[in-house]
Amino acid sequence: MVKSKKSLILVVDPAVKTPELETFNRLAQTSPVSLTYHLPALFGSNSLQKLSDHEIKGIIVLGSLSSVNEKLPWQFELGSLLKKHIDLNTPILGLCFGHQLMAHLFGGKVDFVFPDQKKHLGFREVTLKENPLWGSSRKGELYVSHQEHVVSVPKDFVVTAESESIPIEGLAHASLPIWTFQPHPEKEPKSGDRSRFLFGHQLVDHFLHFCVGK
Repeated sequence: MVKSKKSLILVVDPAVKTPELETFNRLAQTSPVSLTYHLPALFGSNSLQKLSDHEIKGIIVLGSLSSVNEKLPWQFELGSLLKKHIDLNTPILGLCFGHQLMAHLFGGKVDFVFPDQKKHLGFREVTLKENPLWGSSRKGELYVSHQEHVVSVPKDFVVTAESESIPIEGLAHASLPIWTFQPHPEKEPKSGDRSRFLFGHQLVDHFLHFCVGK
């Protein structure tokens, strides 16, 4: 597969302990254009500032053990970068922490799922509504790992996915190319059978190819 040297998809991994290298490797193998990988929580935002805005064809923000409610310096810096690219109409995909961060930037509220801060962990069946990014409505299992979730729909967003336990599993902006998911459709198993992860991978791959056609 020939990849453009003039276009990049920016992958932001806000990991605070362990980078999601397996996920990035799968994305790099799948993407029709080159990816650039950044770890702002671990190493700061300098590498993000060096990129040319016009090189970036899309942005993916992965999950994190951090909370948007912590309001850390690197979160403000990442938020500023995202706001700039929102104004530039850059396609954005927010996943788990990325989902919560995008909702937060647009005025949504993020809070704990359970009062005792218990974590949702494992697979959950999610219903997706019809959307131009992936087509017709569908159901499938997606991997989840989170304590918090978006509890109010931000202005100009619509709910695109839901489950029995989480009413806001996915969001899309009404007019901008922004999609988010509370689960981890990007999740790549460290070993063993990958079949259970394919439903999620297809969703992320739709975004990668959308960025190329944008």
